[in-house]
Amino acid sequence: MDNKSVNRVKVVIHGIEYTLRGTSSEQHIQEVARMVDRCMAEIAATASYMDERRVAVLAALNLAEQLHQLQQEYQELVNLLEEQTGGTSQS
Repeated sequence: MDNKSVNRVKVVIHGIEYTLRGTSSEQHIQEVARMVDRCMAEIAATASYMDERRVAVLAALNLAEQLHQLQQEYQELVNLLEEQTGGTSQS
């Protein structure tokens, strides 16, 4: 992993403790875990009949949709920048 130290971080997502490993900072890993936990909590609150797997899949779909939207917006900004500068920006 590019000579970066690997952090091991304990997080709680939807009431279950996980030990996550990654080269990102502990703060970043905690923040991402909180995003997932918050998304799962929002879904579970609106549909108490759903099992954990369905809540997790819907959370993954919601987060993937947010990522997809941000990627589209980013590409639109890159295209606009290229049009305005007449150059070729790398995305």
